[in-house]
Amino acid sequence: MAIISNPTFKRFILIVPIIIALLVTNYLVKHRKKPEQLDHPRYVPSVRVIKTKELSLIPRANGNGYVQPEKSWQAIAQVAGKIVHKNTMLKKGAFFKKNAILLKIDPSAYELAIAQMESVIEQIKAQIASLDVEKKNILASLSIEEKALALSKKELNRQTALFEKNRISASRFDQEKLKYSKQTASVQTLKNALNVLPSNKKALQAQLAMNQSKLKDAHLNLSHTIITAPFDCRMTQVNGEIAQFAQKGQVLIKADSTNAVEIPVHISVSKMRKLLTSVDKSVNPMQEDYKDWKNKLGFRAIVRFRLGQVVSEWQAEVNRIDASMDPQTRTIGIIVVVEKPYEKIRLGERPPLIRNMFCEVEIMGQPLKNCILIPRTAIHNNIVYRVSKESKLKKIQIDPVFSQGNFAVIRQGLLPDTQIVISDLTPAVDGMIVKPIMDEQMSKLILSEANYGHSLEAHK
Repeated sequence: MAIISNPTFKRFILIVPIIIALLVTNYLVKHRKKPEQLDHPRYVPSVRVIKTKELSLIPRANGNGYVQPEKSWQAIAQVAGKIVHKNTMLKKGAFFKKNAILLKIDPSAYELAIAQMESVIEQIKAQIASLDVEKKNILASLSIEEKALALSKKELNRQTALFEKNRISASRFDQEKLKYSKQTASVQTLKNALNVLPSNKKALQAQLAMNQSKLKDAHLNLSHTIITAPFDCRMTQVNGEIAQFAQKGQVLIKADSTNAVEIPVHISVSKMRKLLTSVDKSVNPMQEDYKDWKNKLGFRAIVRFRLGQVVSEWQAEVNRIDASMDPQTRTIGIIVVVEKPYEKIRLGERPPLIRNMFCEVEIMGQPLKNCILIPRTAIHNNIVYRVSKESKLKKIQIDPVFSQGNFAVIRQGLLPDTQIVISDLTPAVDGMIVKPIMDEQMSKLILSEANYGHSLEAHK
């Protein structure tokens, strides 16, 4: 009992279990089995890729616009009168060829005016002719009277010599002087009459010219009584009827040309810049012939009209660029022209292009060479991911030139035959291993976009 109550023994009893536990733990650590390692396969994500190619891209810009006739015509009555003839086909919507007679206004008053003017002109011509005859007569009389004056002067000189010698009387000498004075007056009267003839003839010629002008005006008025089609056209409004009195200045007919139509299209400045990417920047329209300038721009256009599920297309020409920018939309106007819009129409399938028809217009610029196209979804803040030969993901910094549809055009930063990731990859870590899968359908869409402008929507 004394030993148990000894403090030293009590401390020993407490330490022994601790020592035993340490020895057991040490034994177990030395003789433990190492954990078995299980080989799990590493996860490698699959990504869709395309191989870049250098292509020749046709820049495109799409817009919409309303069809307007290239030429429109209003038949305004230029003379007043009763309508005496109307073409039996003259109705709204009817077609007419150039020079077809549409309406006739009663020509009686204008034919009468022509007859009156012709009569007055003939009278004036007769008066001018009589002046010419009168001039000949006066010249003949003047010649005779001048000869008589010369003889009278000779006789007066002889009588003067006799009078100075007192061989004749003063009364006889005065008679001779009176005779000479009368002859001088006769000559002067003929000269005065001759001098008046040119002014009289000039006045008659002025009257003749004035009446000839009135005759032309009368003929012009007569021609205005017949209204004909100025070009191949389609009627849009008809107001004239037989027996109706047409007032001067009244609109009788309205028509649109069928030879060509115009479609004004407004596109943004950025789209216009895209179209001009491949155009020679030194081309100045102020220094070029307009036709040459259009050829150097090299723009083409396609007009489309959707009729349900049917889409009709027309080839168009970019005719001109508007002289001003729209102040509200800040867009530039481009006017395209479609020649012969009524050709190849098929009822119910392919309509003609008529006024106010709403159409889509695709404008194409000159081909842009050495371009690489990639989907816009493959670009992340001007960065794309390529797959290296070791199937590792690499970042590439790019600078897109412009976007077209759902594709971006790259001219710097990407090389041909580079595998570009086009699918979403999260997370995308530089250097990670991926499994590339070539997307052949997207490659075909890129090729068609370069050549024909097909949309990425077909791929979705």
